[in-house]
Amino acid sequence: MAHLDFHLQELAHTPYWYVALVIAYLLGAIPFGLIIAKLFLGIDIRQVGSGNIGMTNVMRTAGKGPGIATFVLDLAKGSLAVWLVKGAFDGPEFLELLTAFLAVFGHTKSIFMGFKGGKGVSTNFGVWLVLDWRVFLAMAAIWLGMFIIKRISSLSALSALTLLPGLVALIRGFEDQVFLAALLSVYLILLHRSNIYRLLAGDEGQLKAGKN
Repeated sequence: MAHLDFHLQELAHTPYWYVALVIAYLLGAIPFGLIIAKLFLGIDIRQVGSGNIGMTNVMRTAGKGPGIATFVLDLAKGSLAVWLVKGAFDGPEFLELLTAFLAVFGHTKSIFMGFKGGKGVSTNFGVWLVLDWRVFLAMAAIWLGMFIIKRISSLSALSALTLLPGLVALIRGFEDQVFLAALLSVYLILLHRSNIYRLLAGDEGQLKAGKN
């Protein structure tokens, strides 16, 4: 409790900290997959494939280029949210962690989509790229390794998410970032419930790019 009180006092002494939180959420809420599919292909990505706005469904439905663009932009908005706190707001680490969570949360519960959204994997990668690039690289290695073996995007994501708290503890020690990692891990795994059911049933498809 004293630890939390200390962080709240830090926030109280940080000018415009609430602005940083709002910006982080709004950045995360930008549905780039929906925008890309609509602008370049004239389709509503929510109405095709799995209905998800993330990289996997965009790539399967619209092709490699739009899928990669979705991944890069979803990652970038997470990175930008945390980077702004480090730079423009010069905020304490606790504010960085709050903005990281809100950027991911914004992607999954977007105000621009009636508080629906994607599953947050790419944006989660983005926030860790700025919080600690070593964690980002470790997660990316796990995702890539599993993908090379199984070619299933959701399984790769679930593997990286499951190991995320342990990676942070191993790389950084047991500090505040471990709590963020655990929170994001549990939250994003819960959003993958339907994928988990399909994996257990052997029905989850491999990631194959569609044709534009």
